[in-house]
Amino acid sequence: MKYGVQMFSLRGMLKDEEGYDKTFAAVKDMGAEVVQLSATGGGSISPECVKQVSEKYDLPVCVTHDPWDRLTTDLAALVAEHKIFGCNNLGLGMMPKSFRTGNMADVVSFASKMNEIALKLKDEGMTLSYHNHWFEFDEIDGKKIYDVLIEEAPDILFIPDTYWMRFKGQDIEGYLKKLAGRIDTLHLKDYKKTCGLPLFRAIGKGDLDFEHILYAAKDAGVKNCVVELDVSPNPMKSMRFSMQKVLELKSKVK
Repeated sequence: MKYGVQMFSLRGMLKDEEGYDKTFAAVKDMGAEVVQLSATGGGSISPECVKQVSEKYDLPVCVTHDPWDRLTTDLAALVAEHKIFGCNNLGLGMMPKSFRTGNMADVVSFASKMNEIALKLKDEGMTLSYHNHWFEFDEIDGKKIYDVLIEEAPDILFIPDTYWMRFKGQDIEGYLKKLAGRIDTLHLKDYKKTCGLPLFRAIGKGDLDFEHILYAAKDAGVKNCVVELDVSPNPMKSMRFSMQKVLELKSKVK
């Protein structure tokens, strides 16, 4: 497995080309081997710029999070952009609200549309992954939304998020086993309750057992593990701390 950073965590530093260069340099210095791009640059950064910094710092983009409207109406251009910076894995960060109605028919419709996109990408030698939050573990008609997506969209991959799984009380290692062979990238994000409130935490500052999670990830065939923190008073410090903790575990999980 390769370890890296979900650059969404550092999005405030990725506003222009200079910010990309400085941030990629810092992430490389942390020991990262890959990066994920998500909500970075607001569309103002060219794929050529991404290619340049990715190659300069030897930090391949393992997967992206892409807007639903582009996946559904601008896929050819999106594919062309990804090919420029050498990323074969596209992703969706969250199910659009229009499908989150509480009706099973809408979940199945979403799964079908995702699978159609995945099949189109397969023709390009590319994949489509789905990243979960909390609501995918709600039940409709006695079935978890996440399980419906697994069953109804057999050609998509998944980006499990350890925080959101723990937030909803799910068996993280159990889901990694269930998704074996269907995970390119795993989000590593710690969880802790303080005064009854669930908080995002850097790796090692929460309650999750990441050594066991990484063993399960290895057994499931996960290729990339990226540390992430949605909110932090000092994002760079948090990412550096998380990478340090994960790299300490790397020597154990071989």
